This record gives sequence, structure tokens and C-alpha cells, in this order.
Amino acid sequence: MDMNLKAFMKAELKERGTVEFPGVATFIDDKGNPVPFIIKQLSMKEIKEIRNLYKTTEVFRDKKNGNRPVVENGQVVVRKDYDAERAGLHIMVDAFVQPKLDDPELMEFYKVNDRLDMPETLFADRDDFRYANKCVMEACGLAAKQDEEETVKKIKN
Repeated sequence: MDMNLKAFMKAELKERGTVEFPGVATFIDDKGNPVPFIIKQLSMKEIKEIRNLYKTTEVFRDKKNGNRPVVENGQVVVRKDYDAERAGLHIMVDAFVQPKLDDPELMEFYKVNDRLDMPETLFADRDDFRYANKCVMEACGLAAKQDEEETVKKIKN
């Protein structure tokens, strides 16, 4: 079987680019128009790497028995945790190009030290935060685009 690998060599998959979304009324330019959001399309690999940063595995230990690991059915018992909220904030910070959420000047202006606090600081209004998060999810392919959702609703009705 002769396979043409050139068909799988797509430049657009190597460098994913950005997507522009309409901004929110909270942030307007000199003409009174909302400043658009520009969001980098993170790859599934980048998203997985970020999510893995917030996964922890800890051996469950028996405090009453000399702090020994608990063994059940021949396996050491472990507790796995995943901080989905922090992972989501990290994805949001890495994806936003405009505004660049971890820009030192912006962080200094809002007196924020941790870059993962920026999304909740900048988008303090709940609706603004939800919209910004939805834009990131759509740009990264983690949520259906609005027109796809509307099409599904029309088909169901």
C-alpha cells in the first residue's frame, strides 16, 4: 500500500493561528466601539499539557499503621485530583492574544501577581467572563460554534 504523506502535511495544522471575536461593552476604543478579542487556537496537545499540570496523584496512606501505603487487591490505593478551574484559567491566559492577559503592564495596573488571577480580575463582570471563556472554548475547538448550536436547535424543532 503506497501512502501519500504529503496529504497529511498541512501548514495550518502546524501553526494554528488566531480567531477574532467581537469584544464586550466594558472595553471600548477611542471611537466607542468594543475592542475585539483575538484568541490563539491552542492545539489539543497544548491543552492536554496544560491540563496535565493540574492533575495530581497521591498515594493513600494509613496514618494508624505507621503511615504505610494502603494496598487493596494487590494495588496501591491512590487519590487522583484535577483542578479544572485552574486549568481552565491557564488555558484562557495562554489563548488570549488581545488583550494579552499576562502582560506585565496590565498585571501591574490591576495589581495582580499571579497570571491565573487575571481572567477573573479583568472580566470581573460574570457575563463578560462567561463570554470570554466561551470565545476561548470555541477558538480552541472545545465547544461548538454558535452557528452549529443554532443549526442543531433548528433541526430538533
